[in-house]
Amino acid sequence: MRLSWSKLLKRVFEIDPEHCPNSGGELGIIAAILEQPVIEKTRTHLGPQADCGRMTTPARPEGQGAAARGPNA
Repeated sequence: MRLSWSKLLKRVFEIDPEHCPNSGGELGIIAAILEQPVIEKTRTHLGPQADCGRMTTPARPEGQGAAARGPNA
């Protein structure tokens, strides 16, 4: 079973990308920036507040990957 992008973001980053954290209203994607040079230029323009760093821990603890969950997980 494949999870939607919003469910993956919610699981990994503990955010709900479908609802506004302030008003609770519905949110939607307006753009997806995938090219590395564009990402770097945007982060440079936004400054240090946009630098979220790298994830230092895996999304799932050791042994809890797809194989450990079983075929119907």
